[in-house]
Amino acid sequence: MNPPAPNEALDELVSILGEDDTRELVRSFLRDFPDQLRQLAIGDREQRRRVAHSLKSSSRHMGADALARKMAALETRLSHVEAEVSQEDLAATVSEFEKVAGGLRAFANRPHQP
Repeated sequence: MNPPAPNEALDELVSILGEDDTRELVRSFLRDFPDQLRQLAIGDREQRRRVAHSLKSSSRHMGADALARKMAALETRLSHVEAEVSQEDLAATVSEFEKVAGGLRAFANRPHQP
């Protein structure tokens, strides 16, 4: 039997999707994060707001609650006309991502056990 996922959100996904599909979803999140982070730094305010929304949702599914809250705050801020994404926002996002990425990588890359 496989060990449990690293958090309750992933445990729930495993119960719905199965472990293999959940691990693939985690791998996609980890793979896509750097590109989405770059998208937070470019484009117009509405594009950045949509990226923050997407990262908020994805982070919540991954059990990265602090990252999801950070993205929710950024999404709200970007709903205002004059809002921008600062270098401090990007650095804080990377920091929160790195706090959960190790556990997600370990889960995504562990060998399949029947």
